[in-house]
Amino acid sequence: MSDFEDTLNALLVSTFDTILKYESASLADLPGPSVTIAEAHMIEFIAGQDGQATGSSIATGRHLALPTVTVAVKKMEQKGYIRKVRSTQDGRRIYVHLTEQGMRINRAHSLMHQRMVRHISNQFSPDQKDTLLTAVQQLSDFFLGLAGGRQ
Repeated sequence: MSDFEDTLNALLVSTFDTILKYESASLADLPGPSVTIAEAHMIEFIAGQDGQATGSSIATGRHLALPTVTVAVKKMEQKGYIRKVRSTQDGRRIYVHLTEQGMRINRAHSLMHQRMVRHISNQFSPDQKDTLLTAVQQLSDFFLGLAGGRQ
C-alpha cells in the first residue's frame, strides 16, 4: 500500500474503533439491562417507524437477515425494550413497538449522537464541513455497496 493508503487505513480503523468505544461506554451508563450498539440502532430504527415496524421492515431498513432480527427482537423483548403487537386488521402481521424503557434508551442514544456530531462539526469551517460531508457520503456509499455485495 502507498503511504496515503496506510495512513487512511490507520485512520479509518482508529476512528471506527474509537466511535464504537465511545458509543459502548455511553450505553453502559444507562440504567436497566445492558443494551448493545446493535440493539440501540435497532431501537432507533423502530422509533422512526411510527408504530409500523415489523421484523421484515427492520431487516430491510437495517440491512440485516430476518433470522438475525428475529433473535434480536426476542432478546430486546425479554430485556423490556420492545413489545410485539398483533395487527387488528391482519392477525398474521406483528408490529414491534418500543416500551417506555425502549423510548428512554432511544432518547439517550440520540442525545449521545447529537453531542458527538455537534462537537465534531464545531471543529470545522463551513467549507470544511461541505468537504467532510462529501467525503463521508462517498465512504458511506462505498461501504453500503460492499454490504450489498456490489463491490
